Amino acid sequence: MSRAVGELPNTDFHPHPVWWNEAPPHAGERPALAARCDVAVVGGGFAGLAAALELARGGATVAVFDAEAFGANASARNSGGVSFGLDLAAVARWRKWTRTGGPPVAELARGALDSVTWLQQFVEANAVDCDFQMNGRLSCAPTPKHYDQLSARVDNINRLFDAGAYMVSRAGQHTEIGSDAFHGAMVIPRSAQLHPAKYFHALLALCRQAGVLLYDRTPVREITRATTGGLVVTFDSGYLTAGNAVIATNAHAARAGATGLHRRTVPVASHIIVTEPLPADVADALIPRRRSGADSRRLLAYFRRTPDGTRFLYGGRAAPFNVAPQSAARKLYARMVDTFSQLDGVRIDYAWGCKVAFTADHLPHMGQLNGLHYIAGCNGNGVAMMNYLGHHLARKILHGRSDCVFDQPRFPALPLYDGRPWFLPIMATAYAALDARDDAQARRARGH
Repeated sequence: MSRAVGELPNTDFHPHPVWWNEAPPHAGERPALAARCDVAVVGGGFAGLAAALELARGGATVAVFDAEAFGANASARNSGGVSFGLDLAAVARWRKWTRTGGPPVAELARGALDSVTWLQQFVEANAVDCDFQMNGRLSCAPTPKHYDQLSARVDNINRLFDAGAYMVSRAGQHTEIGSDAFHGAMVIPRSAQLHPAKYFHALLALCRQAGVLLYDRTPVREITRATTGGLVVTFDSGYLTAGNAVIATNAHAARAGATGLHRRTVPVASHIIVTEPLPADVADALIPRRRSGADSRRLLAYFRRTPDGTRFLYGGRAAPFNVAPQSAARKLYARMVDTFSQLDGVRIDYAWGCKVAFTADHLPHMGQLNGLHYIAGCNGNGVAMMNYLGHHLARKILHGRSDCVFDQPRFPALPLYDGRPWFLPIMATAYAALDARDDAQARRARGH
C-alpha cells in the first residue's frame, strides 16, 4: 500500500527527547533529609536550580526538591531556543481589556533582552558545555498579511530590544529558510540555541559543587507556617523547617499544594519530533545559517537543526493536552511536510512532549504570594527567562531588594479558572479555524 503525502512513515521512534542521549534524567542517591535549611526550593528545573545556585554562592543553606528525577521535565525537554520572545502586543491587549497598568513597555523589553545577555554571560563565566550558539532566529510569515504585520513591527522591535532585526522577502528567503510555504521572514540576530539537557546537567553540577542539597523524587505535600517562625515543608517521608521557600514548579504548580499559583498559570502541552540524520545538503538547505525559527500562526510551530546540524527538530501544539507520542507525531509530521515538502518520507527518530506555563497577562513573574517566593510563567520562552528570574529572586532573598522589572506585586489569576484548563480545546479549535482561513488565503495568493 502506498503512503500518502505527509503520512508518518514509521512509528518505531524513541518516545523521549533526543537530548537525553547525551544527558539523560538524573536519579542519583539522595542525601539524608536535612532538619533545616535557610531556603527550600520546590521545583528542580532551570528556575529552581538557578535560584539555588545563587543562594548557595551567597552563603545560604539550600535544599532543592523535585517530584521526579532531575531533568525529567520541560527544562530538559524543550527545543533549546534562547530568545527574548516577549509578546508585547498580547501584553497591551491584556492591559486594555482589564484596564490595568504595569511597568512601561520599554522596561519590559529591556528586561527580556537582559535575560538573553545574562544567560550568554553565565555560560561563558562558568564554562558551561551546552553547544551555545548565537545564530539568531526567524519569524516566518505564512501569509502575505503576516509579512506585512512583521514588517510593521520590525522598527519597533529594534527600538525596544536593540535586536538588529530585518526583513527578508519571499524572493530572497531561501538564503534563510528552505521552504516555499512562507511569504518572507523577519531575521532576529540576537537569539541563540543550546542543548537544553547538557545545560541543565551543567547547572545541576554547579549546584552540587556549591553545596546545594538535591532531592529528586521527593514531592512536597504541604508548606505551612511554623508556630516558632519560618516554614514547615512536609513530604511523605518527613519534614524540614526553612526560613524561606521558593516555588519554581511553573507548569506543575498544582504539585506544590495550595500556593495559589495554580490559578495563575495555565499548563499547555507542546510536542516535538526529530528526524533521522539528514544528508548534509538537505540539512543545509532547510536552515542554512542554523537559526531557530517559528511561523506566525496562532497555533505556532517552531523548528531548528540539532547542534551537530544533522537532524531537523519540529515542534508545536499537536493537542491542547498531553497525548501519546504516536498521535502527536502524526499531526506534527503532516504539518512539517506541508511546510518543508523535501522532508516527506524522512523517518522520525524521536517524539516527545512536555508542558509549559502561560500566564493571563503574557508576562513572566517573580514575587511573593501567600508568604512564599515564586517564579512562574515562561510563556513558551523559558530557557533564558527562567534562569534569569531564578538568579534575581535569589539576590532578592539574599539582599532584601530587587531591581528586576518582572518582580511585580500583582500576578493576575484567570477568571473562572481553578487550575484545570477547560478552555484550551475551545481555544485550539478556534485558532485552528482562523489559521486554516489564513492558509487558504495564502494558497490563493501563491496561485494554488
